[in-house]
Amino acid sequence: MRLAHPRRRITTVVVAAAATVLALNGAATALPSTTPDPRNAAAAKAKIRPQLQTQLSARESTVDFWVYFDAKADLAKASAITDWDARGTAVAKALRQAADESQRAVREELSASGVTYRSFWATNAIKVTGDQALAERLAARSEVSSLLPSFTVDPPPITKGVGRQAVDAVEWGVANINADDVWDQFGVRGEDITVASIDTGVQFDHPALVRQYRGNKGDGVFDHNYNWFDAAGTCGGAPCDGDGHGTHTMGTMVGDDGADNRIGVAPGARWIAANGCCPDDAALISSGQWLLEPTDLNGQNPDASKRPHIINNSWGTTTPSDAPFLEDISLAWTASGIFGVWANGNNGPGCRTSGAPGSRKINYSVGAYDSDHTIAPFSSRGAGQDGEIKPNLAAPGVNVRSSMPGGAYANLNGTSMASPHVAGAIALAWSAAAAMVGDIDGTRSLLDGTAIDNPDSQCGGTDDDNNAFGEGRLDALALLKQVPRGTTGRLGGTISDAETSTPLPGATVTITGPVSREVTTDADGAYQSGALPVGSYTIGVRKYGYASGASEAQVREGATTTADVRLVAQPMNTVSGTVTDGSGHGWPLYAKVVINGYPLGPVFTDPVTGRYSLRLPRSASYTMQVTAQYPGYQATQRTFELGETDLVQDAALTVDESACTAPGYRFSGVSEDFDDWTDAGTRNGWQTSGKPSWRFDNPGYRPVPDGGDGRFAIADSATGGGKRYDTSLTSPAIDLSGDAAPQLTFHTSYYPDDASQRADVDVSTDGGRTWKTVWRQTSDHAFGKVTLPLPQAAGREDVRIRFHYQGRDAWWWAVDNVFVGTRACRPVEGGLVVGFADDHDTGAPVFATVARTGQPREAGTGVTTPVDPALGDGLYWVFSSAVGRTDFTASATGYQTATATIPVGKDTVVTHDWSLVRADG
Repeated sequence: MRLAHPRRRITTVVVAAAATVLALNGAATALPSTTPDPRNAAAAKAKIRPQLQTQLSARESTVDFWVYFDAKADLAKASAITDWDARGTAVAKALRQAADESQRAVREELSASGVTYRSFWATNAIKVTGDQALAERLAARSEVSSLLPSFTVDPPPITKGVGRQAVDAVEWGVANINADDVWDQFGVRGEDITVASIDTGVQFDHPALVRQYRGNKGDGVFDHNYNWFDAAGTCGGAPCDGDGHGTHTMGTMVGDDGADNRIGVAPGARWIAANGCCPDDAALISSGQWLLEPTDLNGQNPDASKRPHIINNSWGTTTPSDAPFLEDISLAWTASGIFGVWANGNNGPGCRTSGAPGSRKINYSVGAYDSDHTIAPFSSRGAGQDGEIKPNLAAPGVNVRSSMPGGAYANLNGTSMASPHVAGAIALAWSAAAAMVGDIDGTRSLLDGTAIDNPDSQCGGTDDDNNAFGEGRLDALALLKQVPRGTTGRLGGTISDAETSTPLPGATVTITGPVSREVTTDADGAYQSGALPVGSYTIGVRKYGYASGASEAQVREGATTTADVRLVAQPMNTVSGTVTDGSGHGWPLYAKVVINGYPLGPVFTDPVTGRYSLRLPRSASYTMQVTAQYPGYQATQRTFELGETDLVQDAALTVDESACTAPGYRFSGVSEDFDDWTDAGTRNGWQTSGKPSWRFDNPGYRPVPDGGDGRFAIADSATGGGKRYDTSLTSPAIDLSGDAAPQLTFHTSYYPDDASQRADVDVSTDGGRTWKTVWRQTSDHAFGKVTLPLPQAAGREDVRIRFHYQGRDAWWWAVDNVFVGTRACRPVEGGLVVGFADDHDTGAPVFATVARTGQPREAGTGVTTPVDPALGDGLYWVFSSAVGRTDFTASATGYQTATATIPVGKDTVVTHDWSLVRADG
């Protein structure tokens, strides 16, 4: 999946829609004078997004940009209509009316001035070609909410699978979700349902797709009116696909050639399509709007009754994003009864990599797994917008065989291949249960509830709902077993506090009877079951902090039965505390606190104060585990009793002394990893002697010594041009007066050619006057970590280590990670700096590297915090061995380097946030 945006960041998009197109030829000019906006000029200018302002300022000519309006259509009444045709018509009418009324004055003035523009109604916006003066005049109008730049879009890339699936059987993904069992057991294949895609187009006469095309009238006659929208302007009057992506995804939804190629989940469904992905933003928007109210090939005579039931969207941003692009259209689809399915993105395997629009709360997105039920490495993980679990569901997306242009077939990989499996499964469900058609919330609940749980803790969540698989793996057969077939009714009601009658949002309502449902109460404490087969049901309710409740109800045909439940609150108390370092520094720690029996997930301490707090039912025993989010600390666990009063549970975490990787701790002794040695020169008191000399820039491009990393020291006689090497690398003076049992460790790769080559490690305890060899290699290779006890150096004040190499055209000796001392993990004087970095214009997190100026070893890089809903991404921490007013720099690819002076305190945490300016800004 790709959504390229060379002219601006996708994060600036607010909404999307498309297409009643009013294009007027002519140069863009300033509008005539209008009534001044009552807000001041500065407020009006603030409506112009920074990226657009940069484009306008940089060009003398015109640019394309979007003008958005404040007015929004109220779709609540229209969405409640039960008749399919009337519902769609009412939604489109409300959207058109809101756009027409709010845009009228601006359109009239644009037309009068000869400005080129396109007007849209599914999202209340106009795309304009204009200059700085025009933008400022439009921004001054009170009905205008914002001005955003346009952007370009690339089609999703095709990633080929490995091998070729057999063609005489149901494709593995179709069988994996049990769609073929649905065909056999229920006799349902998607009949009476229309699916659609916004993609690269479709080969309409492909053998596996032509029978299902809604424009196929039989006997070789085709009518493309209302069935095809050429948003890209590349196909003419009939569907085509110059890429292949759209033909492949449509094949997974409905493909079947009646012979060997059973590639689709719902081969009885009909399909229509738009090739909006992906010339530009307007193509996507116009496609989304056309699907709300399809038109004939001339863009005339719109008819909402011909809208599809389900729309597959196998596209999105190529980088992690929560941008609200196409949000208005997604909401309009839902109001109209259309189920939109979204690929979650191919930005994995990292956490918080979901692509927009799939990452948004309102959208149902799909991750990808392989035939072994392993989540695909490329499949984007959550969390999504505001910590939402993403994807919502997972489906087959690796090595998926489906149709391609030219009547061909191919195996492809991607969440693009996973989402059409879900779209097809919905078609099966709606075909089997007419009462479910247009019931978006009910269908989402059924998809979630019938998915096969797939535990995965890598990016947070629970065993049954996590940021890799979502609610689990798609199961079409389980879904069909739960849809209401035959006569139906509904259940609804309010869950409230038994004492105060306060409605309780977020309560889980489990409905058990002829079928099972699980729904969650809304902000008003209300729940709706969706369609249910008539019969007797038990309603069970649970909410944290309350005793469980239950009720009985009878569902009757064509009626909604009210079943309210009142819950009794459990007595609660607060458990709070502070998590600190317990090995010397004592500073507050950013930590995760997990308490058994607390269903709201882990809580996290504040990175600056180390404080946490939560409410728990009293008179109970709890086990608490505390884990630092900084490296190098040991977790701790304890059990406590919560009685009648609040309780304080502090925790002091100790460092892992064997690793000694916690910020502000270091093994006693002297170490050198050579990582910042960028040329042939020495650093930090080390010296070289003899010629040719030891080097630190790897002139022969040798591999890193086993166990080493980054840069290293090397004496490479094979690069000496036939000269004999006799060279030493000598450490500075090392004070071991306080060490009773020192040792020397280093990582090495020694490659000899013959016995004339020699590598010696020598030790001096008298300042270099005399030396003793403690390790020697000649004709034998040596790799990995070397550990040498140095009893002769115990208690000595001036100890030196020498690496002495001799050889001619005899390969090399490489050394890395030298350490001399006792390896006692001890605190280093200094303080901790924590904070965030973001984009100056957009506020989006930036994963910057923050370093003490001139000390690259004292640095930290921003990280994701996918499991902590209270903390955004871009958190960094860095230990500084300098206290007082200290200079730091923040750098990130694509941004200008920033500097700041930060008051670092000894054994304390100080916070500093960075707002970075783009390098081209």
